[in-house]
Amino acid sequence: AKGSPQSIIKMATKYTRVSLRVPGWAKGGMIIEASAAGKKFKVQIPEHLHPGQYFTVRVPSGGAEDGKELKHSVVSPEVTFNLEPNIFVGNDKFFKEVKSCGDWCDLSTCCCPYVKFSGKDKSIVLTHKCCCLPCCCPFEASSLEPGAGKKPKVVGTLQPAGCFDQNCTAVFCPCCYTGPKMQAKFVGTDGDIKYMLKSHIKCCQYLCVCLAFCSPCFRCVRFCCTDTQYTKYEQNVYGNDLNDETVYAKVIYTDRMICPCIPDERVQIRIEPLEGKTISEEDLILLSSFPTLISGYTTCEFALPLGLPGGYLSALPTPCGIAQVDDANNIQSQHLTIQESLQSRRAEDMF
Repeated sequence: AKGSPQSIIKMATKYTRVSLRVPGWAKGGMIIEASAAGKKFKVQIPEHLHPGQYFTVRVPSGGAEDGKELKHSVVSPEVTFNLEPNIFVGNDKFFKEVKSCGDWCDLSTCCCPYVKFSGKDKSIVLTHKCCCLPCCCPFEASSLEPGAGKKPKVVGTLQPAGCFDQNCTAVFCPCCYTGPKMQAKFVGTDGDIKYMLKSHIKCCQYLCVCLAFCSPCFRCVRFCCTDTQYTKYEQNVYGNDLNDETVYAKVIYTDRMICPCIPDERVQIRIEPLEGKTISEEDLILLSSFPTLISGYTTCEFALPLGLPGGYLSALPTPCGIAQVDDANNIQSQHLTIQESLQSRRAEDMF
């Protein structure tokens, strides 16, 4: 039946679209429980879906009736391209806010630039403490609850390693030193180190770096003669003890080779706690500052502290594709085909 534009708009506002993921133990046709707007409801998984895949349901805006099954609520399949910069922290999604002209012209923030990612219930703010000393001052991560007049709650800072963070031999006799070397540290509000990124220096480990001159040839062979255009990197995140090799989380990168003559395209960065390790939400926000800075989405705001020679980008270790350098930075790599990359991502999405 046809209706007026006003009635159509009114009907459209009665429902909220909720995206659900098929659990790893479920299959198409099963009825599962979910929640939205503080209410629990039941919904039937479409027959054609497999574990790890997503589907969308329509939930009444006022909340579904507790325990009631939502029939005929599954939305038809659609095409979506997500191109905006965003961060997932747990189950919460945060979008990067676009600064207004007034924000860019605010002289009070010139010395301390910031980036804000807004979510449904709170925001994440990343601030550089002083552009006058871009290589010395840290990046501060904080969370901001909604409400006028509320101040951000600082969760910690990301800092480059200092001389006092290293072992004595690494400082006074670096040519003869072998062992761990701190590269960056995540510091809590109490001033103590919570997590760190570190390299491991070995004797003569860089003698094979000369093979990097052959890297373009290796890339051409991989691009033209194999199907492994994707590369998965895993970087270890350690605890607060430089000499402790316990890994608490991994930074997982997925890169895609578009052409052997240009750098690979980074399609995803994810921080995943190691199995058996629990990381609090505040620590996840603190750790999220690292991929935020290296993603390239904050270059305009942090051009000075990131882009200066000897700045943060040179201090923060990231995959470079040279096996000897990546191995020294505790980064492992694996080349994948597009099918293997999709299977790996699908397996990681299951729960």
